[in-house]
Amino acid sequence: MYTSRKFEMLCREFLNQEEKLMCWKAGEYTNNDDRLKNFNMVAGFLGVSPADVALTYLLKHIQSVTLAVKSKNYKWEWETENGEGLKQRIADARNYLLLLAACIDEEVVKTNGSQHIDK
Repeated sequence: MYTSRKFEMLCREFLNQEEKLMCWKAGEYTNNDDRLKNFNMVAGFLGVSPADVALTYLLKHIQSVTLAVKSKNYKWEWETENGEGLKQRIADARNYLLLLAACIDEEVVKTNGSQHIDK
């Protein structure tokens, strides 16, 4: 049985790791305070919206998780000798959902002229 306590522990583990990953990987894509710099730049190159770019990156991670689960060929770890474990791939996908939300938030603020979305 997968108890509520065990699920809560898993949630805390993921939240802690996701925060670490988000901070660490932010340095790979931007050297200033603009957390969406990478998405904005790639969107400009391709003539699409930053949200389209974030969604594409998210789908790449969803595809990776899907292939791993379908093939049963995964390591239920954060890191493996060859790179990311399935836990990290799931955490990355969850982080890309937040980045997608930020892209959408920025787009709505620009469109509506409001400073913050709190609906």
